[in-house]
Amino acid sequence: MNDVPTGNSSDTVQQYYNHLYHHYLDTLTQTYYIHWDTLGWVLLWLVVLAGSFYAFTRWQRNTRQPSEPYPVESYNGYIQESNGPVGTFLTVFFIGMVVWLLITTVLDLVNGQIY
Repeated sequence: MNDVPTGNSSDTVQQYYNHLYHHYLDTLTQTYYIHWDTLGWVLLWLVVLAGSFYAFTRWQRNTRQPSEPYPVESYNGYIQESNGPVGTFLTVFFIGMVVWLLITTVLDLVNGQIY
């Protein structure tokens, strides 16, 4: 191990700070850790969202009206395909988003933000 320089001259002080700097660089190691649980949750949500979108599009494809959505005699330049109550999918989606936001907010308040 290197000897720590002692003294009060400017060269000795510079050698002392160089010693500290080299000691810091020798002990510095770059480490990383892959949080597999976080990656797993992200992948799970991607699979759930993609599967839900696929299931919804298949369901929507089979339940749509077979007739033309924009008849020539009633089309006036505005596309108003869904003038009615909010559908089941959007209701479940918005309820799920509100519940998720509430859970996230409570967990952030209790545990702090975890990045």
